[in-house]
Amino acid sequence: MDLTYGSDVMVALLQRLGIRYVAANPGASFRGLHDSLTTSGSPEVISALHEGVAVAVAHGYAKASGEVMAAAVHNLVGLQQAVMATFNAYADHAPVLLLGGSGPADQARRRPWIDWVHTANQQGQAVRDVVKWDSEPTSVAALPDLMLRAHQLAVAQPPGPTYVALDALMQESPAPAVDLGDWGPAPLAPPTAPLDRLEAVADLLVAAESPVVLADFVGRSRAGFDALRRLAETLAVPVVDLGSRHNFPTGHWADCTADRAGRLADADLVLALDCRDVRWATSQVDNDRRGYRMLTRPGTKLAVITLNDLKHNGFLDLEPPIRADEYLVADTAVALPVLADLVAERVARRADAVAARREWLTGHTAALRAAEGPPPESPHGGITEGVLAAATYDAVRDGPWQIGFTMFRGWPRRTWDLVDYNCHLGGSGAGGLGFGIGGSIGAALHHRDDDTVVVDLQPDGDLLYTPQALWTAAHHRLPLLAVVVNNRSYGADWLHQRRVVQTRGGDLDRARHGMDLTGPDVDHAGMARAQGVEAFTVTDRDALASTLTEAVKGVREGRPVLVDVVVDLPEV
Repeated sequence: MDLTYGSDVMVALLQRLGIRYVAANPGASFRGLHDSLTTSGSPEVISALHEGVAVAVAHGYAKASGEVMAAAVHNLVGLQQAVMATFNAYADHAPVLLLGGSGPADQARRRPWIDWVHTANQQGQAVRDVVKWDSEPTSVAALPDLMLRAHQLAVAQPPGPTYVALDALMQESPAPAVDLGDWGPAPLAPPTAPLDRLEAVADLLVAAESPVVLADFVGRSRAGFDALRRLAETLAVPVVDLGSRHNFPTGHWADCTADRAGRLADADLVLALDCRDVRWATSQVDNDRRGYRMLTRPGTKLAVITLNDLKHNGFLDLEPPIRADEYLVADTAVALPVLADLVAERVARRADAVAARREWLTGHTAALRAAEGPPPESPHGGITEGVLAAATYDAVRDGPWQIGFTMFRGWPRRTWDLVDYNCHLGGSGAGGLGFGIGGSIGAALHHRDDDTVVVDLQPDGDLLYTPQALWTAAHHRLPLLAVVVNNRSYGADWLHQRRVVQTRGGDLDRARHGMDLTGPDVDHAGMARAQGVEAFTVTDRDALASTLTEAVKGVREGRPVLVDVVVDLPEV
């Protein structure tokens, strides 16, 4: 492209970095960049109606594709709207390139009031605590190095968002001669553990009588996902999938996700892999007393492989200090395949014990699945969460699908065949509301040109934070099935309020105050139709299957569809 303006150089650099899309809500501070993007046609601009949605789209796209997507935000006001979504991406190990219009940095060129109130010293301070790195280039000549650095650090393990502020005058001024040369992304090598430390972990695993593996973010890489399965099968070790990504196949004879407490109680060694919080992973949280109870017995050995220590900063502690017999700061995508090889080399010395454990484990997991049975029906004749999860799977199972988001109390894992790598993208990362629909749209953007149905099992309260994201799905005709799990309440908070009222001996009806989304009921289907999304409402159990089947047909034809399903409020 003709590099006439500073913003043209910026776009050329995005192309060199392999950025295919930039999600944006328009802003005057990056009008130069916007013009260069639309003139070149690449990267494609994905229109969003809120900066938080734009970042969530880039976040979801990164998880579905494994690639970096950019999001452009307008000056201070757009940047601050995007902080929560950026925090989600930071906690969720999602690489996002955040581009901010800024300035003018030259005070003599600022318009009265508006440019002053929208320009900070330094602008990156607004997100510095929830990004891996930020920069404010002051010349076009500095852009290649700084944009490359932003991309490198976004994808470096553990990945996360980075922020580059692009001065408005620099965007709109004539571009000096810039030799881009042979320039492109050069990802940093992922960190791994020394071989002797991995050998020590392998020795612990092989020597253990009752080991258990806890996996949380392992599934963010295919190498980690495949190595975990190989390790489980080689050693006959039970695996508990903690769900930040899809880490282990459901229905596998080593899948003990449904028996976390039992396996931890019996364990003499716990291997914690990529856990967001090892103490949370090995304990039972007490929500009534705001405490926890350890599920492991005294003397149980602990080995940890994690990248969390590389993300701690003065603003955020991602987990408390952990005392472990072996503690390795390493990327499971690199370290876990080596560990699986080391265990395979050693396992012959315990062949009889491993064979006996495999036989017991196969029977145990079969009994767990048999005991689960079908999801319970509603005692009131309505629709339960479990029934909705199973019905949604029945509607999509005959073609390719991917779960883009869910906050669904484990029902997809109990009712879906989650076998393939990356079939379930997990949650928001930081628990911030408003991610689900935008993140699922990002996943659907990745699948726009194939037959995959991206399923958003969407809580109603979370949707109401960013309902305008539905317009983006309609505008870009993305293959999204949004199933609104509509209990007409902030269900999780209602459970918390109920605990407080029960503890204090009050009237349980009081727990609903401020929690119910009724009077009036929200018409999610109407809200979707108003933005160009085909939509249905289901209140009748008998209509559920046929409506979902019709909705999936529409998505496979290349358009987004929303199904608003009124479900029972959970009782536990």
